[in-house]
Amino acid sequence: MRKAKTYRVALAGVIGALGLTMLGAGPAQAATPGTIKVCTGKDFFITVKFPGRGGLSITPAKRPYSVTCLDTWVGGNGANERIDVYTGSRYLGSSIYNSARGAEVHGVPGPSFYVV
Repeated sequence: MRKAKTYRVALAGVIGALGLTMLGAGPAQAATPGTIKVCTGKDFFITVKFPGRGGLSITPAKRPYSVTCLDTWVGGNGANERIDVYTGSRYLGSSIYNSARGAEVHGVPGPSFYVV
């Protein structure tokens, strides 16, 4: 009886390891080419501005106490473009948008942000 229990535990471990391996084997693409996804923080807005595009800015609508995201097609020619990130009128920082890869901007507590 003890041997059967050991076999089941070992088998469960192998199945679990295979499952984790299969989950990690897929292609990892966070963003969609030609689009920018902007996600607010739970308690603050995020605005992304494209200074090279004459003031184009993207601000998702905000639901109280939740993260809200907005996917926007902005296209481009595949070159790197600077984006500036704000919460209200407060400048948080800059990053790069490339239309060949797309980008996701996520607000995090602080407030701060990260780009994928």
